[in-house]
Amino acid sequence: MNLTRLVRGLGIVAAMVVVGCKSLDIKNPNAPDAVRALADPAALEAVASGSLRTWMNTYETNPSTVLCVQANSCTASWNNDNMRHYGDVPGTSSDCAQRCGWANDPSAVQRDSPLNYWSGYYSALSSANDVLKAIRQNKLVIVDVATTKRAETIAQLMQAANMAELALNYDKGYIAFDSTDLTALVYVDRKKMRDAALSKFDATIALAGANTFTTPAGWTNGNAYTNVQIGKIANTMAARLLAYWARSAAENATVDWARVATYASKGMSTGGRFDFVFVGDGCTAFCPEVLTWFDDPTSGRVHTRIAHMLDATQRDPFDSVAGGSPPPHSADKRYGDGSYGTASMVSGYGNIPKTAAAGTDFMWSSQNVMRPSRGQYHQSNTGFIRWDCDGQDDANSIGNGYCPYPVLMAAQNDLIWAEALLHTGDLATAATLINNSRVTRGGLPAATAADGLAGLTTKLNYEQEVELFSLGATSFYNNRRYDNLIAGTPAEMPVPWKELGVFGQPLYTWGGPGNPRQSPTPP
Repeated sequence: MNLTRLVRGLGIVAAMVVVGCKSLDIKNPNAPDAVRALADPAALEAVASGSLRTWMNTYETNPSTVLCVQANSCTASWNNDNMRHYGDVPGTSSDCAQRCGWANDPSAVQRDSPLNYWSGYYSALSSANDVLKAIRQNKLVIVDVATTKRAETIAQLMQAANMAELALNYDKGYIAFDSTDLTALVYVDRKKMRDAALSKFDATIALAGANTFTTPAGWTNGNAYTNVQIGKIANTMAARLLAYWARSAAENATVDWARVATYASKGMSTGGRFDFVFVGDGCTAFCPEVLTWFDDPTSGRVHTRIAHMLDATQRDPFDSVAGGSPPPHSADKRYGDGSYGTASMVSGYGNIPKTAAAGTDFMWSSQNVMRPSRGQYHQSNTGFIRWDCDGQDDANSIGNGYCPYPVLMAAQNDLIWAEALLHTGDLATAATLINNSRVTRGGLPAATAADGLAGLTTKLNYEQEVELFSLGATSFYNNRRYDNLIAGTPAEMPVPWKELGVFGQPLYTWGGPGNPRQSPTPP
């Protein structure tokens, strides 16, 4: 049967099990013949790299923007990506009596937000499965053994990474790998999905360690990675999955922190630090959507909660009577005096032209670009500028989809590792890991074991918010597992309405008035 790739929005089972439907064998001259394409070594390698790109673009897209807003880390009054609807605060201009739950209904305007991760990650997973089937079952060789093993390792990584994101975000789903009988798929709970992803991360680590290769720079639109680095990326991803998976403080207390520490001790901040970086091309193929909104002070801002953490003079909540907050004088070098850019940018930005005390990551503006009628809580004087590669927020900036940007960071590995060590009792090493960003980038007084567990936890939480700001949905996962989300905020997503509709299953949701925030903890 001639198959096309899984299409965004199709029911995953319906799309997969069509493989056995002879009556649907309709040739489409405008679609590639997948059977022939997956027998072509060059095409197969493109599928492997395409799976990586699809995973990254899904990681960066709506609802990642929504989740950053729901965490009260990012803020925006626009309803692009449904950010205003899902990020509204109850009692103001909110659409809901509590914060809105996921609109998991085909008639809802906001229906795409709980759907996009599902369709994107399962699409990338399907591509990875195709690569592994061709290599492992059909014995296809791509040029030579080394090149074949490179594609196999990346496809294995993508199996793990996509299943991990599904486990982080949904209450249940399908475990569908290259050896799975697709005609017998059933829902499994989020814990089983997590553990399936961890088994694939372990397999990736083994593959990367047993082979020698370097990925083409074009696979990330600019950066190549060795097999050793791929192994470290897999270790960091595994540590991240275990640490971020919890939906509540109660679940967070049950995490196997010793296992988290083991993964992180072999991750991206060890033996030569590096970030996992892609390069935007104006959102043609590589799109850092979260940063196009929140690394541009004219479209998204830093929530006043985070601004107040950076500098106590920044008012939280926004003070409309006082006109917001004064220019900062932060001890954190990432904010500094809030100055940014040149004098030519002041008009329309309300910024202070860059001085020697300028922050590396954040800026201050006298202009509040959000609509006050949509809630003063959206107003903020603080913008994020860290990944704007030319420091001018111009046509070639991250705000327009250009510039290098990370999806995983060495600092993230450090902070996950530090948290694991705080749970397992090594306060001195945890302090050292926290200081890698706190002191080196922030210029703040060093954390020490003398701070005790409570003091180090406070410093860790600060770094999680500031150093990892707008790194996908990281701020949401951290605030979710600390019980820091506003009442009514959903802690996870339901199986999307389109998937449920394929099989005539009842619609349901999480969060919002009258609904639980999450599913029960799986046994």
